[in-house]
Amino acid sequence: MARWFVDRLPQRGIPSVSLRQLLPEAQFVGCADWEVSGCCDDHRRLDPGQVFVAVRDVRPGYDGQAFVREALDRGAAGVVLEQTCPDAGRLQVVVPDASSAHARICQALAGDPSRRMLTAGITGSFGRTITALFVRSILEADGRRTGSLGATGYYDGSTPRPLGAGLTPRPWARPATQPEVAGLRIGGHSAGTLSAAGNRVALDRPPGTFLPDAKSLASLLGEMVDVGCQAAALEVSAAALAHRAFDGVAFHAAVVTDVAAPFGFPEDVVLARRRAKARLFRQLAPGGIAVVNADDPNAEILGAVSLDARRVAFAMEPFRRPQLDVDVSARIVHLDGAGTRMVLHGFGRELAVGLRLVGPRAASCALAAAALAWAMDIRPDAIVEGLERVSPLAGHLEAIDEGQDFDVRVDAASAPTMLGEALTATRAVGAGRVHCVLGAEGGSGRDERRRLAEIAEALADRVILTLNNPRSEDPHAILDELLAGFRWPGKVRIEPDRRRAIEVALADARPGDSVLIAGKGRQSYQILADRVVPFDDAEVAREWLRHHTAPRRVTQRSA
Repeated sequence: MARWFVDRLPQRGIPSVSLRQLLPEAQFVGCADWEVSGCCDDHRRLDPGQVFVAVRDVRPGYDGQAFVREALDRGAAGVVLEQTCPDAGRLQVVVPDASSAHARICQALAGDPSRRMLTAGITGSFGRTITALFVRSILEADGRRTGSLGATGYYDGSTPRPLGAGLTPRPWARPATQPEVAGLRIGGHSAGTLSAAGNRVALDRPPGTFLPDAKSLASLLGEMVDVGCQAAALEVSAAALAHRAFDGVAFHAAVVTDVAAPFGFPEDVVLARRRAKARLFRQLAPGGIAVVNADDPNAEILGAVSLDARRVAFAMEPFRRPQLDVDVSARIVHLDGAGTRMVLHGFGRELAVGLRLVGPRAASCALAAAALAWAMDIRPDAIVEGLERVSPLAGHLEAIDEGQDFDVRVDAASAPTMLGEALTATRAVGAGRVHCVLGAEGGSGRDERRRLAEIAEALADRVILTLNNPRSEDPHAILDELLAGFRWPGKVRIEPDRRRAIEVALADARPGDSVLIAGKGRQSYQILADRVVPFDDAEVAREWLRHHTAPRRVTQRSA
């Protein structure tokens, strides 16, 4: 039996793993079994003694099999690949999917950390990040040290770290033509993926989707175990599942918020995303928990993927649809600028919860986390405490308050569905008019822009059209296609300069009105055709409000 060992770097977890036991489907050439203690999927970063895993799409157009000779020249001890290769030498491991093999090797070398703590995966098209925060908060309120990993960064139960501090985003998350800002890779709109049959198809994704690489994921899960985490809440996107980044992770619970696709996605892409999300449920450990949203019939299908799992269903206000079979439910009692008050049902008694987050989407995410807690028999008081602890997320209906007498919120909504939810929540928190600063991303489709305009016209009283990140597309063409979606252009004003558009919306607001600045959230940049410029919607709004808002009066009582 061949043994491959790495002498230069210490390896967390166990000294070596048997590929025969780890990859039973593999074909071994030149040996019956190999033991490895280190691996790498990028020939340029390979250390002598490591195994080179020849993955495809590690970056746009990359095929590791074309660099086998270079990897061996750098000291690779052997090669794991999808097809036998004359350049790979005498010892080769041939696997059906090199990306999956790489992820499983990384998890095994890290000591399989997901099997040493309760691991919950949260997927869905919308609400993954907020749901993961609710899950983490509930588990912490129940007395468990809980780590998390997702779009907001890495958290080991004590110290948060932003993306990039020990977590390498997948290079293929960014089209080669897009710029970088201060070392941060800016997510694009598409990435390759795999269909259920293993064929490469296009998988579009929203900007900002969390796409970890397998090695960093295994390392950070190992860190959680090392510092004493008893549980982990992991944000699991369809793109990451499709690229096998989470293969080898044993999930004890899986939560799907929904499986809706952003407007305008082709049918084959929608199906590919659903198949990818189903992988999460197939990775559930025996006896695991599958939490599904009964409000979304397609999400219900995922609950039946794992026959060994316990299915738990949740829904908002199911009394309106008596045909739904749910375990826990909720209804919104009141919604205002301070948050959302809701009541949970199915816990033996009604649980009154006062969320600090605003809107129906936040309430649904809280209910999803509560449903998981219900299945885990977590005490009701801890559920309420955990839900009420979660602070509003920057860029998600984030309130901007500089003492003005109208409501101002910044939201990342750039897709029609998200814009509709944000505008609905914005109207609910104020009694006056709703002003919407609206743009569209460069590269988005004409139908999506038309739908954005239709929703803005239906739900806002005043719309200021501007630019988000036009990239290389003609800014005037973007604005023209948005304007074409309005039946009553009289309620629309066009201000291509985004700073000017925000200032116009704020200047036009009256006491009691609400202003929604949509499309970019807390992105700190704007991508133009020839440059990337610093730009933060929230900071622009704060700056204008500070200079144009009279200080609040303080009434003093006489003694």
